[in-house]
Amino acid sequence: MKAAIFDLDGTLVDSAPDITHAVNRMLADRGAPAQEVSFIETLVGEGARALVAKLHRALDLPAEDVDRDTRIYLDYYAARPVAESRLYADAATALPALRAAGIRLGVCTNKPQALAEQVLDRLGLLAHLSAVVGADTTPHVKPDPRPLLHTLDALGAAPGEAVYVGDTGIDLACARAAGVPCRIVDWGTGRAVPVEDSARLARFGDLLPASVPAA
Repeated sequence: MKAAIFDLDGTLVDSAPDITHAVNRMLADRGAPAQEVSFIETLVGEGARALVAKLHRALDLPAEDVDRDTRIYLDYYAARPVAESRLYADAATALPALRAAGIRLGVCTNKPQALAEQVLDRLGLLAHLSAVVGADTTPHVKPDPRPLLHTLDALGAAPGEAVYVGDTGIDLACARAAGVPCRIVDWGTGRAVPVEDSARLARFGDLLPASVPAA
């Protein structure tokens, strides 16, 4: 394995509390009721606009307001991206160990690239990554395979030389379409993704070569 690529929200980072805070500020501006983190978490994965569109359908809000409310949501989120967000599992130690083992690391996410880099930097992971591909890096978003293939190109790896780690069916579909082996994390929404036990990941250190001890 030459490269390991990760989804961001729900995979490396439990960002649902900060996303929910921004969503609820947007909803408060329009007099709509606040939502629980557990509900908002189920809407994450296809990007900001898709999140807001699904929220509008669930709350019976006007569809024509989606673009405006997406901008408002992103402004609120960018102002407070990591107040409550936390790294999942052993990400803080495993990513440096993977990099030290010679594995090239990247992130492929449906979050806007600048915002993704801000979150990764604030949580101490950005320095270990050789590529970050966000929703606005290419004209396409997951589950289209092209953002993942773009990340592979940036890392200088072929699909069969990498692994993609995610937490949703969107990540799984993206990886399969790109011909990249996929591992689904064993936490959060990842538990609901139907994959074989061999495709589950209990800790990031399990990606290390057998010759390298996990931290």
